[in-house]
Amino acid sequence: MAEIEHDKQEEQQLEAQEAQETISNKEKLMHSLVSDDDEVDELTVASLRQMLDAIPRWFLSQWKLLLLCLAGIILYITNGYQAQVEMMKETELETELKDWRYRSITRVSELTRLCRQSQLEQKLREQGDSTLTPSKVAPYTINIKD
Repeated sequence: MAEIEHDKQEEQQLEAQEAQETISNKEKLMHSLVSDDDEVDELTVASLRQMLDAIPRWFLSQWKLLLLCLAGIILYITNGYQAQVEMMKETELETELKDWRYRSITRVSELTRLCRQSQLEQKLREQGDSTLTPSKVAPYTINIKD
């Protein structure tokens, strides 16, 4: 038992040292990037390589999340285009509906004008049909008692 605990403590110490080395490497890299010195030491190059090597590993470990984000972006763009197309269709259909309403109103008014009694009488006179004439006797009113 004591050996296992001792091994765990050693592993923790090694991890802590590696973390401090990484931090110090990052600090040296940042210092070299900020400083005006033209000299680049090997430690800076090595830490830069470590950071660049870590990028593909990060992408490989996060590929599911990146794929999910990409799918969400594609769905968002597709939905925007589809909504825009539907709005254009709706506008087109509304203008067509207005056009058909105006046509319908025009037809109804023409039909009403042609169906008036005076218009019918005039047409019959023009055609020479003498069998139909307007009535000279007033209509009878029938009263119904309830």
